[in-house]
Amino acid sequence: MANRRISHARGRGSLTHNNRIHIYKNVDPSRTQNNIYYAKESLADAYRKCFGDALTLYNEKQKRADRKIENYYTHLFGNASKDTVATSSNKEKSFYEIAVGIGDRKTNPVGSADGELAAKILDEYARGFQERNPNFYVFNSVLHLDEQTPHLHIDYVPIADNYKNGMAVRNSQSVALQQMGFGKNKNSINEWRIQERKILRGLCQQYGLEIAEETKGRGKTFTPDEYKKIRDEAKEEMKTDPDIVDEITDEVKDELRDDFIAEHKQAFIVEAEAQAAAAVGELNRKLAEETRPRIEGAIASEQRVNRVIDGMREETRGWGGNKKPHTIIEIPNMTNEQVMTVLKVAQQNAASAASIRKFKADRDTAITEKNAAVAERDAANKAKETAERKQEVADGETQRYKKLYGQEHSAKCEAISQLNQQKSETKRWENNYNNLYSQHVRLKRSKGLAIE
Repeated sequence: MANRRISHARGRGSLTHNNRIHIYKNVDPSRTQNNIYYAKESLADAYRKCFGDALTLYNEKQKRADRKIENYYTHLFGNASKDTVATSSNKEKSFYEIAVGIGDRKTNPVGSADGELAAKILDEYARGFQERNPNFYVFNSVLHLDEQTPHLHIDYVPIADNYKNGMAVRNSQSVALQQMGFGKNKNSINEWRIQERKILRGLCQQYGLEIAEETKGRGKTFTPDEYKKIRDEAKEEMKTDPDIVDEITDEVKDELRDDFIAEHKQAFIVEAEAQAAAAVGELNRKLAEETRPRIEGAIASEQRVNRVIDGMREETRGWGGNKKPHTIIEIPNMTNEQVMTVLKVAQQNAASAASIRKFKADRDTAITEKNAAVAERDAANKAKETAERKQEVADGETQRYKKLYGQEHSAKCEAISQLNQQKSETKRWENNYNNLYSQHVRLKRSKGLAIE
């Protein structure tokens, strides 16, 4: 059984390379004339052909000029080059490429009988691609016969139609796959590739070209060990067949990694959580080992001091006047001097506690006074705002009087009188506010508080 395999994966999408505008070292220029082009159209022309009518209809419906779309490609991809794949803000690609090959330079080299048979199979596969995939518009497709193995580059723009809002026809691979019957889910692209690989394998069988059986097809679930095995096999293929692999290596790696992560995401999460739990457990264990002696020592010291104080309290109970103890209760491992030191510290702590309580009481009083001053200030501000509003009303009334009654003397005099009264009231409120604020400042300074 031959060990040759079929390759069907995303390509890089370099039109300058595919069309031999730029020639790499692995290309034999003397054989470039043997390459077969099935489509060779610019991406700009492809977009006009695929979306031009829908764009015209969309713009005709727009009543506002700023909603019209002048150029659909620029609308999606800006000024990105049309010779390589560009990505829009909604993750759609300007075009997609499929690189297809059979075997490698050892099993199907160009010029050999098997190489010519592989080229014939790829030719038939390429000619039927557009018919099988009506929602993929193939604008560039070439069979390369000037490298060491024959292989295809098929570049297409996905076409999705029947949109009710916006443009009726758009670039969307996911919707295009759905409209071709591959479902609306993340695996639709894999389902499509599985079908295309089956078609290619069927053509190989039809022409008698032996292909190694695939133990696991694309889109099926791999265990971690199976994934590693496939990855290692792919690396070996990359070493033996640089012609195709040089162009699709990164994409193949990305696909294998993305598929594997998607299929085993939950397993990864469980494993990560287990590792994290183990790490936390180990940290807790080390922390317990390091801190337990200190905690136990602190507890023992606290208990010893409590016993000392309880003993002193018992020893001095009922004493009064100038009577002093002739001895201090004996505590194991502590001298009398140490016991006196403990007692002195306890007394100091009690004094500190009293100071803290006094400080808190003073602080609470200052806060209460501050809040009262702030309330008075806010009341003064509110009164001032009320006076200002009244002033605004008076101004408005004055203007209204002037407009309605012209220069009638009696109305004018009355308005001026009201205005003066409001100004006097405003002045009085301002004086009240200034007096209250001055009191507030003095109060805060007397308490040593910051002035806001």
